[in-house]
This record gives sequence, C-alpha cells and structure tokens, in this order.
Amino acid sequence: MTDADRKRFLRYTQVGFALLIGGSMGLVTLYGGAELLVVIGVFAGGTAVGGGLAWYLIPESIAETPYESVDRGPKPGAKMKQRRQENDGSGQRATEDDGRLSQNRD
Repeated sequence: MTDADRKRFLRYTQVGFALLIGGSMGLVTLYGGAELLVVIGVFAGGTAVGGGLAWYLIPESIAETPYESVDRGPKPGAKMKQRRQENDGSGQRATEDDGRLSQNRD
C-alpha cells in the first residue's frame, strides 16, 4: 500500500464520517416534522460538525506512519522462554523427577 493510497483511504474515512453525522442529524430533523429547508440546513450544519469531529478524531498523521514500521517489541512469552533457557539450558517444563516443581502444592 502506497502513501497516496493511505491518504486517500483516510480522506474517504473522514468524508464518510462527516456525512454519517450530517445524515443522522438530517434524518432526525426530518422525522421530527421540520420543513425541508430546515432539514437541508441541519444536514449541512451536521456535515460541517462531522467534518470537524473527523478532522479531530481521525488525524492525517496516521497516513504518514505505516503500521509495519512501528517496533512492537518481542512477541508475548519471548522473555519467559529466554529466562527458562538461561536457567536450565533446556527450555523444558519441570517434571516430578528433576526437583524443579514447587513443594507448595496441595
């Protein structure tokens, strides 16, 4: 996925979010029994409010940093596995015979 594709997707998401807010406000006004001119005005105002919310909630900086470049650290359990291998060298689980099981069992 190129940077242009990311930016285009982000822009479509922002526009869709704004239209969703505007459409919702327009439908509520329409079902409330308002005149058509009022419904159109509320739709336009709601779309403007939705555009502001989309600009705030969905920043364009997301498109500039691909997710793949973020270092997310080691996989879950990697540190524990490394500690086990350093302690006894085998990485095997404890058994009854080798004396590594806890004596605090019921």
